[in-house]
Amino acid sequence: MAQVIQFTPKKELTAQKNLQNLITLSRDHLVLWADNPGFNWENNYWPVLNRTIRFTNYEHRDLHPSKTPEAHQLMHPVFIEFAKSYLRYRHTVKPHTGIGRDMHVLRFLELVLRQDMGVPDITKVNQGHFDQVMAMLRPLSQRQHIASMLVGTLKTLADFFIVTSSAHYWRHPYVGAASYDFTNGAYADAETKSAKLPDQDALLAIAEVFGRGHTQNLKDVDTMITSITCLLLSTPMRISEVLRLRVDCLRVGTDINGKTQHYINYWTPKIKEFVPKAVPGTMAPHATAAIERLKHITEEGRQLARYMEGNPINFYRHRNCPDIPDDQELTPKQLLEALGFKTRSSGETFIHSHTGGHSLTGFTLNSLWQLVLAEHRKNNPHFPYQEPVDIKRNKPLKMSESLMCFLRFQFGVRSNTSPILLSPFNNSYFSMRLEAPTSDKKKGLCFFTRHGFEATKLKSHSLRHMLNRLARRSGISIDTITTWSSRASPHQSLTYINDDPHEAASKGAVLLEMQQAQTHKAPITDEEAEIKSQGPFHRSRFGLCRRSWRAGPCNRFADCLNCSELLICKGDNLAVSAVAKDREHLVRTFNAAKAAVDKGERAASRWIQVAEPQIERLGQLLSILNDESIPDGSPIELSDSTNFSHEQVTVEDKAASIGVKLLDRKDLGIEYGNELLACLDLLRNPESA
Repeated sequence: MAQVIQFTPKKELTAQKNLQNLITLSRDHLVLWADNPGFNWENNYWPVLNRTIRFTNYEHRDLHPSKTPEAHQLMHPVFIEFAKSYLRYRHTVKPHTGIGRDMHVLRFLELVLRQDMGVPDITKVNQGHFDQVMAMLRPLSQRQHIASMLVGTLKTLADFFIVTSSAHYWRHPYVGAASYDFTNGAYADAETKSAKLPDQDALLAIAEVFGRGHTQNLKDVDTMITSITCLLLSTPMRISEVLRLRVDCLRVGTDINGKTQHYINYWTPKIKEFVPKAVPGTMAPHATAAIERLKHITEEGRQLARYMEGNPINFYRHRNCPDIPDDQELTPKQLLEALGFKTRSSGETFIHSHTGGHSLTGFTLNSLWQLVLAEHRKNNPHFPYQEPVDIKRNKPLKMSESLMCFLRFQFGVRSNTSPILLSPFNNSYFSMRLEAPTSDKKKGLCFFTRHGFEATKLKSHSLRHMLNRLARRSGISIDTITTWSSRASPHQSLTYINDDPHEAASKGAVLLEMQQAQTHKAPITDEEAEIKSQGPFHRSRFGLCRRSWRAGPCNRFADCLNCSELLICKGDNLAVSAVAKDREHLVRTFNAAKAAVDKGERAASRWIQVAEPQIERLGQLLSILNDESIPDGSPIELSDSTNFSHEQVTVEDKAASIGVKLLDRKDLGIEYGNELLACLDLLRNPESA
């Protein structure tokens, strides 16, 4: 085991002297990263862990990787020496993978110190500088983690007597109600969690293009976008985990009920184990199609990867390679065919990058292959893998084994796919094509604008949020969702789930037998009404008719609004629309009848007598249906219309069959007067006398 050199500060020395001792120790005695190709203490970029860090300042933290930082884009040279010494010592004593956040902390410190003094001296950091960094962190979603790391860094430097000892008492404000859990995590409000869900229009656009793949050939870039999206909708997978998918990642088995179950099986780095993730039955055929499409467009890449793994000395004979001996001189046209270029300028650019000249003559396949190998090593530094190998973890897949093995420029807009070079799959290949274009130049990259859809944005992680929420609404336990999503703890799943507190309270009340006597229900849906139509209830355009089929056909001839058997649901927009249309029709009839009476047509007066009370009745009904004080889901039953019910008709039919005549109350009033009706009411209810 390598010996760890511990830094021992001296309290009696000045802060500057202790800082210089730390720099000397880290630079001259520690050996961490020294074996990494390209590592040099003096460089402004370091190849460390599984990435390369650059000592750019806060203002230029997002400088494109292909650009070399200029002097004004770097941290101050004095601060860079401190940053290098701290990082190397910190990761020697306690290595971790969060070096990117370490750089965030150092950039914030350098910025506030540079703004306060000419030379950013870390030994002069004070509470004011700390508070400035805290204010800058406020808009960031990772503010709590960066703030915690900053506090830890300053405490370590205080232990080294490099910064003031009061740093031990500094506390960041992003705790409690201001912590990540409450602002954006497990205990965030419903609106914040809903904002993490994918845009439905974006999903429909991707689904439409995916569907076209059944009848037509899609471009490789469209196959990549739609197929990966389909897999992310099949299991709650992280976009970085697609690199762990083998060609045979889709497995078929049986569940505990003996039914066919599809699984996507792959190594999950976060929990360090293989996880067979179940695919919902509705997504199984789509996931199968997506994997087959990805296998098809990556087969040539895997063939080239297998060839490269053998350290070949001869040129790779792809389908368009000139059929000539390896040592025969190539014509310029043959050279372009061998390299896979269609334009002379592309070939000249490639040759110039390796030889310094632009001539396309004097090359054989053998000499050209050496240039290809040099380009291959440059583009694939981790070959035969696509990502760095961490000896402490499970090795990644070789490119020849991976479902995500692509050729260089395979997704290019203006460049041709290279038949002789591989390209490690990067998450940005997927994400940057699902972002709204910020310029006309990027419209060619945007998946949505290329297919004629409105420019929008889709984050891969939003699909993970959606699957977790759908699983929870389907009654899946949080523990099962945690396992399905390959998380370390159930608490992390709470960030993805948004349980309705009212629904949870209702379920709890049922379990504790504390359910309220009256509970407002949600309006009935068309699907539920369709189920009801198979029993004693069926749906009309106004609501639910409670007439039993046993009573025979409807005697009202669908005059539902004058029938007490109608049950209307408050909040049913279809019923409101139907009632409003009927009232509008009656109003037109009423106005026409009045106009006819005014012209001397006495017969039209009958329409006025019938329509006028009905219009008033429907107006009252509409006011109830549109009353916001009445909760949606409340049942509304019509009464005092004509005292009609289907049970009444059944009684009348039964009385007639045994020779009993039931007299109509209205007819009795006309023939004998209201006194007789009052006597009958007294006999029926003597207490009212």
